Amino acid sequence: MGPALLEQTEGLDLDLVKQGLENLELAGEHTPKVHVGKTLDESIRIVDIDPLSMDLPLAITQLTAQIAKRSIEVPKEARVVVEQLTRWAGNPKRSTVGEVMDGVSALLLAEGLGSTAADGLKQTAGPVEWTDGRFTVTVAMVFRPVLVELVARWMLAEAQKSVFCRLGSDISFDRVHMSVAYAAGHLLSTAPQIRSLIMAYFRMHVPVCIAEQALVAASADATTNVLVVVWRLLRRLPEALGVESWGWEAPLVMLMGPQHDDLVRLLACEVLCMVKKMSDHGRAQLLATRPIDAAMQARTLAWLTHGEQHAAQRAETQMHEQNRANYDAKVWQTDGAHAWISEQQLSSSVASVGGVLLHAHGSAPVADNELVVTPMVARNIHAMALATSRSEPVLLQGPAGSGKTSLVEWVARRTGNELMTVHVSGNMDAKVLLGNYVTTQRAGDFEWRAGLLTTAVTQGSWVLIENVDLAPADVVQTLQPLIESHTLFVASRGQSIRAHERFRLFATLSTDTRTSGRSGSDGLLGSSIWTRLEIGEIDSELPEIVRGAFPKLADDAEALAKAFRSIRDIVRGAGTSGRGPILSTRDLVKWCTRLNTYYAGDPFVVFQEAVDVFTLREADYERWRTQVHSVGAALGVAQVRVDQFIAQHSPAVSASGRSLRVGRANLPAEKAEEERERMPFADTRHSRCLLERLATCVQLSEPALLMGETGTGKTTVVQHLAALAGRPLAVFNLSQQSDASDLLGGFRPVDISRIALKLRSSFDALFPRTVSVRKNAAFLDRVRVAYGKRDWKRLVLLYRATLKNAQKMLDTARGKLQDEEQKAKRPRMSTSEEDPKKSRLDQETIDELDAGWAAFALSLDEFDAMRDVKMVFSFFEGALVRAARTGAWILLDEVNLATAETLA
Repeated sequence: MGPALLEQTEGLDLDLVKQGLENLELAGEHTPKVHVGKTLDESIRIVDIDPLSMDLPLAITQLTAQIAKRSIEVPKEARVVVEQLTRWAGNPKRSTVGEVMDGVSALLLAEGLGSTAADGLKQTAGPVEWTDGRFTVTVAMVFRPVLVELVARWMLAEAQKSVFCRLGSDISFDRVHMSVAYAAGHLLSTAPQIRSLIMAYFRMHVPVCIAEQALVAASADATTNVLVVVWRLLRRLPEALGVESWGWEAPLVMLMGPQHDDLVRLLACEVLCMVKKMSDHGRAQLLATRPIDAAMQARTLAWLTHGEQHAAQRAETQMHEQNRANYDAKVWQTDGAHAWISEQQLSSSVASVGGVLLHAHGSAPVADNELVVTPMVARNIHAMALATSRSEPVLLQGPAGSGKTSLVEWVARRTGNELMTVHVSGNMDAKVLLGNYVTTQRAGDFEWRAGLLTTAVTQGSWVLIENVDLAPADVVQTLQPLIESHTLFVASRGQSIRAHERFRLFATLSTDTRTSGRSGSDGLLGSSIWTRLEIGEIDSELPEIVRGAFPKLADDAEALAKAFRSIRDIVRGAGTSGRGPILSTRDLVKWCTRLNTYYAGDPFVVFQEAVDVFTLREADYERWRTQVHSVGAALGVAQVRVDQFIAQHSPAVSASGRSLRVGRANLPAEKAEEERERMPFADTRHSRCLLERLATCVQLSEPALLMGETGTGKTTVVQHLAALAGRPLAVFNLSQQSDASDLLGGFRPVDISRIALKLRSSFDALFPRTVSVRKNAAFLDRVRVAYGKRDWKRLVLLYRATLKNAQKMLDTARGKLQDEEQKAKRPRMSTSEEDPKKSRLDQETIDELDAGWAAFALSLDEFDAMRDVKMVFSFFEGALVRAARTGAWILLDEVNLATAETLA
């Protein structure tokens, strides 16, 4: 008996425990493999199959054969369904595939509805009897590729008519819920991909804790069965403790009462220990308060610990055997032209990603060219989808530009999951991920503001950590318990947060030693606990990527890919000591994006865009000139033409109406030419070339980084382009003292009168639209006097009186509108009948004013709470947020002086 079991037997007679273990018949030694520190291909058996290519009639035949071979008793509720499916397999029709899938989905629930529901522990003279849900597991094994779809059908709005009724017309929802718990307890050990679906079912459809069904069970055996189901469910799915509407403690305490037999009370104690997360000592103390037969305790404990483990191990062994049998019998492969299941037949909560069915959350169609699925990309998607379905953290490692980030983003969009991206650096603080206490509007008051990781763990979002190898040790140590136990520890609050079942964690690591401090993940702290996915070089697939992403350039894809490889070698060897910048696939995509916009058959445009995309990182003019000549030679441009471009290229700058043309770039102008501001500007050839390059970046929504000595006109040229385009420009000077709050926003001390001014502006905008200004002139004078004297207490009282009267007037106007609508529907009794005075406000205006006064009331409450405080804080938007909200351009001056944490 191992130490783990000894820890759980405090207070018990160990001889009795050993005796119980001796009665346990183990069918051979089988230790489950734990895969850590390996690549994903090593830790998961990847079989190249598509779940939608399953041969459905053959699968049903295989199911009936396995039932007969293993002498499995078919539950009586499932016998009719099995007969129907067998007849269909003999004469299959594609028009009824949906009904067949519903039938197979119902079979997964059938065993939990039977007379031996929930395969209980039964107190007998010999060892405790343990049945293992063989029918449910067999169905799941045969239909494993589409198991996610079968489980998702339980959540359909029409599931009562399409799935549950197949097992009987009088099946109650309580029995269905218990059957779902029964199936989940048996399947989750070998099918973790259904975890989030099971949790979604419980959250959406089960309002009452399933443990309460033990209180209304018809017999002691039935009560025992329910508790076994609950115990196994919590063992496999501890997230079930987080279902908000479920109250666990009350029914379990009642089941521990003296009116129940020893086995029921023992099981209730075991479940309560799991619910309250008791220590071994606490568990022993709880059992000591309940006089239960020691021999029965030892026997039951042996079965709860090792019997369940044995059942799970046997299921895993059978699963691998069944997988191989299904694959050899070609149950899972059919000719694509004769596939029985189409993607349109999948539930709305399921998406097919790389041959793996994943739980989706309102997924939207993804554009065909959003990710070009080459053979290597398809393998990466398949491997990543497998790891994602198992809730494993994935570390994607590969060269820069190999598509690591794009892969995660595409899968997130395909499954409808929100993706939060974190760019880490050596100076990052773990508080950015966990959260921190921040100031509020009241001086001296602080409130907890959750960080990005804490928010994602709580809400079930996906998180992508870019360049995780650059993260400091405290950030990696923060991630480690989350990866190992799906629990996030917030030390500053003494809080542990169980990760939401939809939460997934991804990280990227560049294997290029020149862009990363390490050559791989072996030097990364905690690298052994990640599931690693190697993203290899995709040089051979570059033409296919160009053809798929840019159909307009399809005919030139091979030539562009070949030219890119040549230019990459030129640029890489052109730097100091032959160590120039490394070009990646993202540079090729940027080049092709420009050609897709500007290329119209002129080969020189290809050269010009290559110069701008690939060579402008070089600061030394002579080396840049050499690179440009080499690029021209690689693209077949004559040297004379290259020299002419370097020495004489002078793009024209012209404006016409609300259009601005700078060389090859076209920009919409917000103002007409006569309305634009004029500023002194030296119109030289060099400045026009720089204007053209900047305008091209603006047109294609590319961020631009201008490098050069002080006083060379970097800021001026951006200001001039903004003036020509009539666009507002926000210039923000960065320094070593700059903080992230300067860009994003934060609380700053303000005078109370400034907040009162904002409140007064809102009042002045709402008041004349709601009531008559002329009739309330005296009241408005009192408001002006109170504001002028800074009598905030009286001002608040006046504002509250206005709120009360405004609400009454809006209610009256709303009532008049309703009366007018009713009278308009009735015919007039007399032509002499006069129309009553109509409301001067329409419904849209009333709703708008109602929302405005509601917002005003909230602001007034905040103002009232701080009017007597000596120092007040108010939130101010940062320059970056303000520019993003208003659509302005932003120039971050001296960006090299800012700290890494500010830029992150």
